Amino acid sequence: MKKIILTVLASIFLISCATLKSVPEDLTAAQIIQMGQNYLVTGDYKSAELCYSTVLERYGTNAATYVEAKYELGNVYYKSHQYDKAYDTFTELLDIYGYSQGQLPGAYKKLAQIGLDKIPEKKLKNKEAEN
Repeated sequence: MKKIILTVLASIFLISCATLKSVPEDLTAAQIIQMGQNYLVTGDYKSAELCYSTVLERYGTNAATYVEAKYELGNVYYKSHQYDKAYDTFTELLDIYGYSQGQLPGAYKKLAQIGLDKIPEKKLKNKEAEN
């Protein structure tokens, strides 16, 4: 009986560790963002990136959803040491907030600035960090 349970648990673990190939069409933006967060926690940055990019493609016309997914994407880039992409993403978010006139959730502006501040300047290629 223990062997069966261990086999089932191992199978579930292996399936959950597989890199995501596509995001099901019937999921909401919130569900996909949650999937992305789950992948980020496990260190599967490619799957997390796919989730957040999918949210941007499918639901990017909603400004609040766009900002949330874009921030999460920047966080993926930061955690995966893609500092130039993280810099560009966080900078874009701060630029968007400059034009938003208070229409967007304020938390992501602050989080984007924190993310930008955490990027080591010496790790940036071809950019001078403006902090």
